[in-house]
Amino acid sequence: MRFKLSLAEKPSHKAPVTCVGWSSTEEVYSAGDDGLLLSWSASNLVSTKVAQLPESCYPTDMHFLSNRAGIAGKHQELILLATADGKFHIMNKSGRIERSVEAHQGAILSSKWANDASGLLTAGEDGFIKIWSRSGMLRSTVVTSDSSVYSACWSPDSQAVAYTHGKCIVIKHLAPNTKPQRWKAHEGLILCIAWSSASELIVSGGEDCKYRVWDSQGRQLFSSGYHSNHITSVSWSPNGDLFTVGSYDVLRLCDYAGWSMSLDNPSTGSIYHLSWSPDGTQVAGACANKKVVIARVTERESRYERYLASVTGERTVVVKDMGPEATEEILEVGERIVQIEMRYNNLVLTTPGQCYVYSTNNWNTPAIFDLKDGTVTLMLLCEKHMLLVEKATVGVYNYQGRLIASPKWPNMRLDTLRKSQISLSPDTLVVRDSIDTKVVHVIDLSGNRASSDFTSIQHSISIIEVSLDQSGDAVGRTMAILDRTRDLHLVQVRSSNKQFSKLGRKIESFQWSATDSIIAAMQDTQLVVWYCPSAAFNSKLLKLCSSQYESVELGRDPRINDFVGNSVSVRRADGSLLNIPILPFPALIHRSVQENKWSDALNLCRTTNNEIAWACLAVLATQSRSNFIDIAEEAFANINHHEKVLYLQFIKTLSSQAEQKAHLALLGGRVQDAESILLHNGMIFQAIYMNVTLHNWTRALDLAVKHKTHIDTVLYLRKKYLDGLGKTENNNKFSNLNDTIQIDTEKIEQKMENELKNRRPIT
Repeated sequence: MRFKLSLAEKPSHKAPVTCVGWSSTEEVYSAGDDGLLLSWSASNLVSTKVAQLPESCYPTDMHFLSNRAGIAGKHQELILLATADGKFHIMNKSGRIERSVEAHQGAILSSKWANDASGLLTAGEDGFIKIWSRSGMLRSTVVTSDSSVYSACWSPDSQAVAYTHGKCIVIKHLAPNTKPQRWKAHEGLILCIAWSSASELIVSGGEDCKYRVWDSQGRQLFSSGYHSNHITSVSWSPNGDLFTVGSYDVLRLCDYAGWSMSLDNPSTGSIYHLSWSPDGTQVAGACANKKVVIARVTERESRYERYLASVTGERTVVVKDMGPEATEEILEVGERIVQIEMRYNNLVLTTPGQCYVYSTNNWNTPAIFDLKDGTVTLMLLCEKHMLLVEKATVGVYNYQGRLIASPKWPNMRLDTLRKSQISLSPDTLVVRDSIDTKVVHVIDLSGNRASSDFTSIQHSISIIEVSLDQSGDAVGRTMAILDRTRDLHLVQVRSSNKQFSKLGRKIESFQWSATDSIIAAMQDTQLVVWYCPSAAFNSKLLKLCSSQYESVELGRDPRINDFVGNSVSVRRADGSLLNIPILPFPALIHRSVQENKWSDALNLCRTTNNEIAWACLAVLATQSRSNFIDIAEEAFANINHHEKVLYLQFIKTLSSQAEQKAHLALLGGRVQDAESILLHNGMIFQAIYMNVTLHNWTRALDLAVKHKTHIDTVLYLRKKYLDGLGKTENNNKFSNLNDTIQIDTEKIEQKMENELKNRRPIT
C-alpha cells in the first residue's frame, strides 16, 4: 500500500491550518488560525466557506460526531471544536454554534467525542482533563496534572482515557478506586498519542523525533528510527490495521505493527493534525503552509489462490492470474474504489454508490447493484454469499447481487463494528455484542429475510475475536473465539449445550482455513496448525492432530495473514510475507469425510501411513453421526491408542445399536449427543449412569429428578464417591434430597445390577 497525495495549488486559508475532520467519505472540514471553517471536496479539493468563527477564536482541535446507525439520535452531525481561549464549541455542519463552554484556563489542546458517543473529553494547558456530557454539561474532572496535557484520547470501550504527561503516557480508568497506569514512553516531550478504537494498541510521537507503538499494558511493540523533526500528529484508521504519522514535510503510512509502508515528503511544513475518512481509504492533514493535504491509500491488494487483484488507480483494478497461462485483466469502474476483497473465485469491489461482483470465469460482465447508504465500511465473503456493512444497514447478498437477509441483533452499533468482532459462514452469522463483550449473538441466515431471530452465547471472559468454520454442515458449525487472556476456545453454535473446549493459550493471531476445518495460529513465536480442532476434548489426541513450525525465519511478533489451501501466509514484523507449506493429507481426509467417501479417506491413510492423518481420521470417525466403528478401530490402532481399541471392541459387543452410537459419540467427546441418543431410546438409567461416570453429578441428579427414577441411586453413588475422598457433601441439591429420601444400599445395588444385566453383549 502507498499514499497518493493531493494538494490544492493555492491555499484557501490565510493562516496555518490547525485541524481537520471528515463529515463524510467525500467531504472534509478544516479550520485554521484565520478563523475560517471550510468544507472541501475530497475528489477535486474545491473548498467552500462554511463559517467565519468569532474574532480571536483560534481552533486547536476538531472531531466529528457521526450520526451513523442513529448514534447522534435526532441531532444532526455535530462538530466538536476546541480553541486556544479555553473554550470548546459544539457546532452543526452549517457552522452554527449550538453551545459554547468555557472549559479550561489556557488553551484546550485536545478534545474528543467518546467512541460510544456518550460524552466528550477536553484536555488543556492547565493540566486538567474533563469529561462532559454530549450537550456540554460537566460530569467530572478526571485528571489534575502539574504539566500541560498535549494530547488525550479514549479507550476503545470509552471506559478509560490515555494522555500525555511530559515524557510519560498515563492511562486513567474512569471506574472509581482504580490506579492509573503510567510508563516512560519517550526521551523527549510527547506531543501526540492515539488509541485505536479497534484494538488495544496506542501510537505516540514526540520531540525525540520517534513514533512508538504500545499495548494497553504499556509494553513497547515498536520504536521507529529517528526522524529529522518532531512527530506532530498520529492517527489510526477506523479498522485499526493502519496508522499515519505526520512531521515536518513528512507523511508516513504504517502497518499496525509499526513498520512503514510508504513515506512521502510533501511541501506542507509541519502537519499539525491528521484524520481518517470513515471508510479507511483516505487521510486528511492540516498543514502549516495554509493548505490541506488529502492522501488516498492506493496499491491495495487482495489474494486468493492463484489470483492477485491490485488497485492501481482511483478507479482501476488489475487482476493477475498467476496460473500456467499467466493472464492479466484490467477492470475499470465508474467511481472511486472503496473496498476490495477476493475470495472463493469472486472479486467484490465497492464504490461510494455501487457494488461490483466479478467471477473469475467471466471478467467482462460483473453483477452490479446499488448500495443503500453508500460507503461500505466492512465486507465479509464466504462460499455462498457476502456481507456488506454500510452507514446504517447490514445486508447479506449472493454473488448475483440479490439481497438474502438484513440481519439485526441486540445493541447493534455499526460504527464500532470491526472485522474481528463479526464472522460469516454459508448458513450462520456471529457478532460480538457491542456493550457486553462476553456475549456473542448467533444469527441463522437460512431463515427469512429479516433474520431477526438469534441466540446468544455467553463466555466467562471478554472476547476480542470471533471466527466461524467455513466447511461442514450447519448442525456442526463451529466458532472459534479468542478471549482477553489470549486463550483460544471452540464452541458449536447450534448445539443446545454451549460447551467451550480450550484449543490453545497465548495465541497472538489465528485463522480458519478458507476451505477446510483446520486452524492455524501463532502461539508465542511458533506457528501451530490444528488439523482436527474438534479433538480439543482430548489433549493427547489434539497434540497428535497438530504440528508446530518454529524457525528464526518467523522473526519477532509474526502474525497469520491468510490461510488458503496447503499454505499459511505469515506476516513478519518487518512487513514481509512468508508462505509456510503444511501437510496436505488432513485436508483431503476432511473433504472425503464431508462427501461421505470414508473408504477414500481410509485408503489415503493406509497409503501415506502418516500419524497426523490417522489421528484425524480416528477423531472424525468417532464424531460421525453414522456408525464407523471399524474405521475408528483401525485408526486408533495405527496411533497406538490401544485402550480406545479395546473400548471400541467392547462397543461392538453391545446388542443395542442406539447404545453403540451413544458410546461412540462419548468416545468422540460428544457427551451431549451421547446423552440425547440414550434418552431418545428410553435408556434413562444409562444416561444417568454415563453422567455419574463422567462426574457430572448435578446433571445426573437433574435427569433422575426429571424422569422420577434412580434418584436414590445417584444419591448413593455420590455418597460412596465422597466417602472415598474423605469429603462431606457441599451441594445443596444433594443435601436437601439426602434428608428426604431413604437410601437402601442392598436394594440400590440390586437395581443397578438388574439394569446393567440388560446390556447383554452379542454372543
